Amino acid sequence: MAPPKRELALTGAGAPGRDVAKRLRVRVVAGASAGWPVPPASPGKRLMRRTVLVVLFLLRMSDTRTESISQIGRMVQKLHKVQALMMSKLESLEEKMERKLEKLGDKMEGFSLEVKLARLHSNRCVDQQPRQEPCRESATASGSNTNFHLCFLNGMKTPIYTEKNITSESNSAIRIDIFDGDDNMIREGPLSKAKVEMLVLRGDFCNDGRESWTEEEFNSHVAQGRHGQGFVLGGDCSVWLNNGEASFGTIRFREGSSRTRSRKFVVAARVCINGKTVGRVREAIMKPETVLDRRNEANEKRHPPELDDEVYRLEEISKDGTYHKRLKKAQIFTVKDFLKALNKDANKLRKEVLQMKKLNSSWEKMVKHAMECCLADNHELIAYRNEAANVVLFFNCIYDLVGAEFAGDYVARENFDVANKVHSEVSILYYWTS
Repeated sequence: MAPPKRELALTGAGAPGRDVAKRLRVRVVAGASAGWPVPPASPGKRLMRRTVLVVLFLLRMSDTRTESISQIGRMVQKLHKVQALMMSKLESLEEKMERKLEKLGDKMEGFSLEVKLARLHSNRCVDQQPRQEPCRESATASGSNTNFHLCFLNGMKTPIYTEKNITSESNSAIRIDIFDGDDNMIREGPLSKAKVEMLVLRGDFCNDGRESWTEEEFNSHVAQGRHGQGFVLGGDCSVWLNNGEASFGTIRFREGSSRTRSRKFVVAARVCINGKTVGRVREAIMKPETVLDRRNEANEKRHPPELDDEVYRLEEISKDGTYHKRLKKAQIFTVKDFLKALNKDANKLRKEVLQMKKLNSSWEKMVKHAMECCLADNHELIAYRNEAANVVLFFNCIYDLVGAEFAGDYVARENFDVANKVHSEVSILYYWTS
């Protein structure tokens, strides 16, 4: 008779879905079920059974943990791969977008230039001014030289602000003439009556100092309005030459030069194309200039300042600021007033008027800027006689000592000896305190 069998099932904990169980079959002596005495197992067998059970349990747990860890590792690897793929696709997409934007910008710039040139050409062709005559350029009118060129006779007054009329340095209109290759003004013939227009180029035009260029180079540097629309200049931008010369009327910048790469504009002029002139007339250009926004004009700092400038034109003094209010309260309204107060008593101006307790960088910048004022054209002198010392002091218009007369002999300030300095300083002190 075969002995009965006892089965011990060990299922793997934490392994869902797995119905296969490892079983340990232990043979039992038949007499044990019949109540017969069962001999005790030897220590070696008991140890073996325990060892087998522990090994089976550890194997089950090891399989479960290993599988879980391996699954996590595979998920992390997949996540890294997906992330790398997404970054690669984003970089590729960014490069494609940059290339497309560059191409689009080039196309828009070229298109804007073509539209500009087309408009200008159209305006020139349809212009039916009565002064336009059929071209009969002859050797007597222009000679054999074909190097015709326009030339500005004066430059622009700076600083230049948007929506402010452009004038020359002498506050007069901008003048332009036409010349031949020998720099002789063309006073006869169709070129002496040609129509000339003023326009703006980008500031990097001919920055290498060249004095000649092609028509294509010139046209490619014509500045467009913001977003490629409109014109940079406004006003009367075209004139008719009269005997080879003309003056422009009211012209102003519509926008500043800060948006350009060079931060500057070049004012230029060219003969309007009508298909009737012989050869090419080289365009006239001015030096590059910065065009500022008119909103910055209120606090503009002139270098050098002028005597009649408002005192807030000096460095470190803002319009309607603290220093400006204190100076106005002390009846100091102009740069000339400031210099007078400075030469009369610098400490009083700093401590009492401006209320600066000690010397600082603001005071130094303010004084340095004021001292840049040019007095070459101002010959006003103020004389003060000190009868007691027999000295006559001579001051300029801002109360700065320029010389003195000692016992009837005039000595310039830079030639004072020790005695002259003492007498003059005493006389000056007496003059200001009297």
